[in-house]
Amino acid sequence: MQAISLLLGITLSMAMPFKATGAFFALSVADIQASAKWYSEKLGLKVVMEVPKRERSAVIVLEGGGLVVELLQDDDALPLSRAVPVLTGRQSVHGLFKAGVLVEDFEGTVAMLRARGVEIAYGPYPAREHQRANVIIRDNSGNLIQFFGAASS
Repeated sequence: MQAISLLLGITLSMAMPFKATGAFFALSVADIQASAKWYSEKLGLKVVMEVPKRERSAVIVLEGGGLVVELLQDDDALPLSRAVPVLTGRQSVHGLFKAGVLVEDFEGTVAMLRARGVEIAYGPYPAREHQRANVIIRDNSGNLIQFFGAASS
């Protein structure tokens, strides 16, 4: 019995602690209305919350297809290129440099992105061993968003 408990304890500690059912990311943007329009037109998201400007900041939250995007416009914020002009890209700063979303229909997603005139920054790349099919787009503010298809079998 003790061996079973020990085995059960190991099994539980190695179990995945969660199963994601959607995706979320938040962005600081220079023009919240332009970004909200881009996410609505290009990704089909709908505004679900809008907080008018208070103390120099405004927020718009958009949602659709399992994705939630929060946009923040802060009057005191600067683009990275102005804050640290020597940097050549977001990957040069520790922290997030792109967001990602898992999609059920990768080919359909790529076709929709192209039909809506979304800038494809990298890819699309086919699924390979140890790599999902994926494509990386650039939003109207230059943020990178990566879409992933199903894992290869």
